[in-house]
Amino acid sequence: MHAKPTYAILASVAVLGAMGSGAVLKIAAQGRTDGVTITFLANEGVMLSAGGRKVLIDALFLKYGPEYAVPADSTLVSLQRARIPFDSVDVILVTHRHGDHFHPVPMAAHLRANARATLLTSQQVIDSLRGQLSAEELRSPRIMSRTTAPGMRRRESIAGIAVELLGLPHAGTRHRIVEHLGYVVEIGGRRVLHVGDTDVTEANFAPFRLDTARIDVALFPNWVVTSEEGRRVIERWIRPRQVVAFHVGTADADRAIRDVRSAMPNAVTFARSLEMRRW
Repeated sequence: MHAKPTYAILASVAVLGAMGSGAVLKIAAQGRTDGVTITFLANEGVMLSAGGRKVLIDALFLKYGPEYAVPADSTLVSLQRARIPFDSVDVILVTHRHGDHFHPVPMAAHLRANARATLLTSQQVIDSLRGQLSAEELRSPRIMSRTTAPGMRRRESIAGIAVELLGLPHAGTRHRIVEHLGYVVEIGGRRVLHVGDTDVTEANFAPFRLDTARIDVALFPNWVVTSEEGRRVIERWIRPRQVVAFHVGTADADRAIRDVRSAMPNAVTFARSLEMRRW
């Protein structure tokens, strides 16, 4: 977590090649017709779903501060108790331990309510669960510690869902000790990139060569999409078919919409928690 603009939207933007072209690239690769549905929650919290499989990313948190969004109370209860539509989640991913992305109480509650779920995250996040889960529960194969150093990557497969973990540093020098992960999730014939709160710079992303990885949907903090450097790195080193901007605050949604659309004219804005989009 670091200083963030106080906007209140989630915007998705289609991009093709040079960012200024205005062309919209449709996701229609041969043999990939299932698609993935992304349900937005708040901040960077999303659920990916396809073919009966579900993945939560940065989705289990509580109210963190007045500038940060939070789902409705009924949604928070459904997440904690693994109720529809958050039942039968297969994989839970957490980019880092900050409270606008993760809280141990709802995480522990969901893991106990949903015996199907596997948590795949850093050791710091798992250590934060010690007051909520027993030592025996923390030793379960369902709790997978995979801290990954910056610039390194590793791959896991859980319930038929391939997850690539990217070692990405948290933005800002004051967060150097924070273990931070990015994820590429393969689900529904799509590859979805979630970068957490990292700085989207050439130094961080060039080593991964995601521009050759066929990223279908990429989710970035709002300020990355509106920054010239962020867009340059997205275009050169990631080249996703669809860009999604999120993790914005709780005020001035109209200005956020204007800023994102000005930066990427084909923006589609998601203004409500639980709004869904399919790619």
